[in-house]
Amino acid sequence: MGKNSIGSTISYFFLGEYFSDALRTTITVVLPIILFFYLGNPEAAKGIGVGALLISLTDLPDNRLNKLKTALWSILVFFATTLVVSSVLDDVYFTAVVVVIAAFSFSMFAVYGQKLSLIGTMALIVCAFVMGLHPANPLYFSSYMLVGGVWYYMISLIQTLLRPYRSLHHAIFECLMSSAVFLNAKAKNYDVDVPLDLQQKEAIKLHIKVNQKHELIRNLLLTDKYAMDPDNPKGRLLLERARLLIDLYEQLNAVHYDYALVRKTLATGSSLQLIAGLIRLLARELEQLGRHVRSAKAYRGEVATNIEYQQKRIMLLEELERLNENQRKIVLKVLSNMNDIVRIIEMIRGNERVPEKEQQELSGTIAYPLFITGDRFSIKEHLTLKSPIFRFSLRLAICFLFGFLLIWQLEPSKYSYWLFLTLVIVARPKFSITWKRNLQRLKGSMGGVVIGLIIVYFVKSPAVLLSFSVIFLLGFYAFNRLNYTVSVLCITPAVILTLGSYQGHFDHIVHDRIIFTVLGCVIAIFATYLFPIWDSQQLRAKILDAAKASIHYLEVAIQNRMDRDENQSRMARKNANLSLSALSEAIESASQEPMRKHIDFNGLYGVQSVIYQINAIITSVYLSVNHKPEQADPLLVKQIVSNLSNEVTFDALSGIGGMDVNDDDHSTGQKLAHIAALSFEFKRLSAGFSG
Repeated sequence: MGKNSIGSTISYFFLGEYFSDALRTTITVVLPIILFFYLGNPEAAKGIGVGALLISLTDLPDNRLNKLKTALWSILVFFATTLVVSSVLDDVYFTAVVVVIAAFSFSMFAVYGQKLSLIGTMALIVCAFVMGLHPANPLYFSSYMLVGGVWYYMISLIQTLLRPYRSLHHAIFECLMSSAVFLNAKAKNYDVDVPLDLQQKEAIKLHIKVNQKHELIRNLLLTDKYAMDPDNPKGRLLLERARLLIDLYEQLNAVHYDYALVRKTLATGSSLQLIAGLIRLLARELEQLGRHVRSAKAYRGEVATNIEYQQKRIMLLEELERLNENQRKIVLKVLSNMNDIVRIIEMIRGNERVPEKEQQELSGTIAYPLFITGDRFSIKEHLTLKSPIFRFSLRLAICFLFGFLLIWQLEPSKYSYWLFLTLVIVARPKFSITWKRNLQRLKGSMGGVVIGLIIVYFVKSPAVLLSFSVIFLLGFYAFNRLNYTVSVLCITPAVILTLGSYQGHFDHIVHDRIIFTVLGCVIAIFATYLFPIWDSQQLRAKILDAAKASIHYLEVAIQNRMDRDENQSRMARKNANLSLSALSEAIESASQEPMRKHIDFNGLYGVQSVIYQINAIITSVYLSVNHKPEQADPLLVKQIVSNLSNEVTFDALSGIGGMDVNDDDHSTGQKLAHIAALSFEFKRLSAGFSG
């Protein structure tokens, strides 16, 4: 089973979007270089090749219109940057002034959203490359860079026009695969040999990952005017798949209880083992479904006909007859969730769609643009030291200024631009991400240097060395979005082999690569203490936001389903998930910060776990169909909201100060038990378990 899984993973990597995009990009970059070198114009070869190489890194998965906007912005910014920087290179001091201003200005692009932030980052890398290449004719070289950018995006846009939903299909595939891993983790909750605290942390990390995949699908689909056209059948199918994925996600979250109590209650008999086995079979079906969902064709899966699944289900139903009332309640809730998961899987598998009447009702009531994660586009709000974007921009500009001052004290080197290149790549607003990037770049660079030197030692033919550099370039593109360390491990020997074959002096190239990379990493780390952005100082606000979002989600969940505002209820659910993700990321980031020793992370993990469990149980309340608010005990509802408003927040804030939230196990357990009781009450009254 393990070998088959590894083999499938490898085959799908080579047949998937990452590798195919890498192959297309590598050919697009290398082809003009070979052509113009063959025609005897090395300046054009370098300019067009570098232009295509750098602008390709701004090309993220997106729909047609957004990709066209990204192309136009990238091409214009790259051309202007190249022209300005290359025009001032003869004056060292003027160059320093221009590039330092560019470091601040391009970093401020983050105000205008993630895409322009990436374009700004790549524009700074353009600055570094131009300083390194030092073109003799600025206008010609800028024109070559322009041609390279236009050439690359022409190929990319043609591919997008031919296969407009390719990235969306791949995002759905990744979402299903992540959901399968998440469901497999859920199965471990019924395994008494797995510690629950470790399992809880794993489940929360996977929850965040699946939520990120949903965000990507939303942004790819809901911003695509062509896909959202009611007369577009493919768009309707993709929208329905996205809706089913959200329904699936809800059901996966709803499979959540007080697992310590579940293990204790079902300690005797075979119920735990049977439940875990059934959940693993569903996870395996999700994996198979994911591998076929990129195709528009219906896929005949296994759930409905899987003999092993049916046998285990029958065995669990037989076991049900031997259980007491409390045990039966738990098993029936799990079976109810699994039945819903099977139903959704079968709908996705067969490309089934909701009835036309219901679809029209949904289309008329859901305001899809509300669910797109937006960015704040007011530059005035960020021209203050209170803004993290402004503080980071100022910090990076100072780093560049210090870099120039340092280089002037060293021996002149044509590869000193690697210092600025490293700064742009590893310097990040948060300390934790900067530290992580530093380690990744150092490991990748050192490993890449070793690989490059080994190849140079055994291979003497320039043609073979350049062939190796193309292969490594392919590896860089293939892993750039998957694993930064591996991508650096690939690009380092590609640079060494290319420059060494073209200019010679491999030892000098390797020496400068190491020196300027290390210097850039050291400057980036020390600079994080300049206008710092500490997540540890944001934890109180993040916990309050998460608690408030959970309260609002519960208030929506207990409403009569017929009286709910569809937009408000879906937004409440989304905000509850996003606020928990933001809290989890802040805790993870704070755990890497220098002042981590003064923070009670056991308490914070306890808060995180409680809010995660609360949201999961509220989801099961939310999913209860046709319930009425008066069916629930109003005192119970009032008590739950009171607990969420006061105890979670109080415990959370106390946990930061050093008090372990887990010390109040009775309060937490009672709180969860109340919400779970409400969940079961609605399920019993609305759906019943007899069927």
